[in-house]
Amino acid sequence: MKIKDGFVTRKIGDKILAVAVGERSKQFNGMITLNETAQYIWKCLEKETTSQKVVEKVMKQYSIDEQTAVKAVEGFISELKQNELLDE
Repeated sequence: MKIKDGFVTRKIGDKILAVAVGERSKQFNGMITLNETAQYIWKCLEKETTSQKVVEKVMKQYSIDEQTAVKAVEGFISELKQNELLDE
């Protein structure tokens, strides 16, 4: 799975936003506010990967246990799927 092409992230002030650009903006005309963890997961999903690999990276990055990482990753991936932002 990976984030669909046509999205970029930008830091504006103290907020991190994901926005659609180019042709993608015709299909998704909103923006997504990301916290630090969501931004990290987003970056992991910019290249083809699996949820397990993302969980492992989140565990290492934040020095957290697997259960906490799975909850964060699965929650964010679920939101991305609901908004049709992932290629699977």
